[in-house]
Amino acid sequence: MKYVVTLILILITMQMPISAQSGADIDSLIIELKKLPDSCKLKKIYDLANESFRNDSYEIYSSLLLKEAEKQRNNYYIGSALFLQAMYYYAKNADSMRIIMERAEPVLLRDNRLEEICRMQGWNIYSYTRGGQKEKVIPAVKALKDFAKRHNFPDGEDMANQALADYYLREGLTEEGEALYEEVLLAMEKKAAPLIKRITIIRHLLNSSISNKKKIYYLDKLDNYINECKEKGVEYLDAENPLYTVQYLYHRSYAIIAIELKEPDIALLHLTEAEKIVNREKLHREDRVILQIKSLYYELIGKYDLAIKLNDELMSYYERRNLTDFVMKMMFKNADLYNLKGKTYDAAKIYRSLILKKDSVQKVTFYNDLAKLKTQHDMDKLELKTKQMELETSKIHSQMLIMGGGLIFLVVICCLLVFIAYSRHKYGLQLKAAKEKAEEADCLKSAFLANMNHEIRTPLNAIVGFSQVLIDEENREVREKLAEIIQNNNELLQRLIADVLDVSKIESNSMTFMYAEQDLPSLMEEIYSVILLRMPEHVELKLEECLPAIMETDRNRLTQILTNLLTNAIKHTRQGFIRFGYTLIDSNVRFFVQDTGEGIPEEQQKRIFSRFVQLNDWSKGVGLGLAICKGLIEKMGGSIDVISRIGEGSVFYVVLPLRNSDSDNDS
Repeated sequence: MKYVVTLILILITMQMPISAQSGADIDSLIIELKKLPDSCKLKKIYDLANESFRNDSYEIYSSLLLKEAEKQRNNYYIGSALFLQAMYYYAKNADSMRIIMERAEPVLLRDNRLEEICRMQGWNIYSYTRGGQKEKVIPAVKALKDFAKRHNFPDGEDMANQALADYYLREGLTEEGEALYEEVLLAMEKKAAPLIKRITIIRHLLNSSISNKKKIYYLDKLDNYINECKEKGVEYLDAENPLYTVQYLYHRSYAIIAIELKEPDIALLHLTEAEKIVNREKLHREDRVILQIKSLYYELIGKYDLAIKLNDELMSYYERRNLTDFVMKMMFKNADLYNLKGKTYDAAKIYRSLILKKDSVQKVTFYNDLAKLKTQHDMDKLELKTKQMELETSKIHSQMLIMGGGLIFLVVICCLLVFIAYSRHKYGLQLKAAKEKAEEADCLKSAFLANMNHEIRTPLNAIVGFSQVLIDEENREVREKLAEIIQNNNELLQRLIADVLDVSKIESNSMTFMYAEQDLPSLMEEIYSVILLRMPEHVELKLEECLPAIMETDRNRLTQILTNLLTNAIKHTRQGFIRFGYTLIDSNVRFFVQDTGEGIPEEQQKRIFSRFVQLNDWSKGVGLGLAICKGLIEKMGGSIDVISRIGEGSVFYVVLPLRNSDSDNDS
């Protein structure tokens, strides 16, 4: 009965629903555990947790293992359970992983399990890199190296260097990253480290932006490792990595590089071997990769019909999953292939089909342009008809030419006088508007300076005041609370100054952007996890389902934009919900943040994106958040808009390109 109670408690805390099959497996396990002695229960649950790593029941098994290990006071399995949970949350929620790490490290250290501790610290560094927390990467690398040296564990230093090399490559420091990976690889080869560790480094290098020549060099090393395994009769490098997956990686990578180097014979050789492995080992997830490589190969050798056929298969797959963006990419690819074949008519048909797939915004733009063309055509026809009438009139009434000329002269003079008067009046209005705008800007700047004075003085007064109190205070608990207050005010002051610096950089056009490919669903999950911690009571945070998408963007700036909008929504929402997500629109991503807050008056909706603007005098801040968002978005080639009703809430829309136009032009 106690196992049933434990299972119910675990199910309540689960964030992901468990399938009927998983539930049946857990029930069967509980029945089986009752029959086993305590010494066998932990081993049984541990083995099941490892086997279920990639399915829904993994978290339940690891939690059940922790409960049972704590019940039996088995320190070894407590550490194992915490390590498994940290591994699970590494891919799900970095903050949760760090909380588990703090608990796991002293438990693992008690048994001198340095490998697991260093692996967790390595995951932590990778999560900082992928989360855009660049300032934390180098200190975390140094901490891992110090830990490894202190405990005489060289493998820990290798893990730290691998994490640092990954950071270099992601920051565009290709030479530094490759050199560091090469240094780690050589060190591993000297001390005969397990092949799977060396192969992992080569896999990272093959996925980076190093040259094809270097990739071939590493592929040759990979081939040597494969031959070494064959000679020794090794079929599994570890429990999760059979040798055939490494062979597949080798042949697939070589085929892609050979296609890029326009070596069809070599490409075909490796493509054939890769396909054999996929079919033999039933690697169904790689079927589409093989189709894509085949399509590129057929294009290389000029067999465009076969390439088109394979693209059609991929297109059908994407259509079944409603991945419109990928479908359109395949259609564009086929249109290019038809052009290469000289079948411009077929290419044109595909282009016409693509037009039908455009979203409603593009359709409106298209029809607006069409309407403008029609209007221009009608005006041209009217002008032509007018000229014809003037010509006929001049022929019939030639005798009235002099009178007509005089009359026209008078009309021209009158029109000129009217134009001059109108111009002077219009110029006066423009001067008045400019004056009002300048006065308004001056008032806004004055309000901004006053507000900045207040906003800066508040944390400064807190820092100065509590620092003095901290000096005189002897109670340790009170000193810690005072130190925490001082730290919080330091962070507030840094954010205020950072906002002002961001506005200055945007206006001076000195803002720099670091573009790289980002996995949007994982980025949105990270933002959700961070914002969830800030949510007030009675307000629910919702993240809409995210379609698979890779976006080339500046991760830090995109996170800053969405976080500012979500923070703004929290600031103005007392109850209800805040919902955010994105949709894919052709070659753009349309992000949205919706709240059920107080709403924005219609006459204020254009002003909120200006600097120093605050709708309420009692609002916190200096009115730079939305102005910074707009500046960043425009620099990134996008746009921002808002729809709002008083008392009903607001929806902010941000449209950004999937690919950076500058990098596209360079390529």
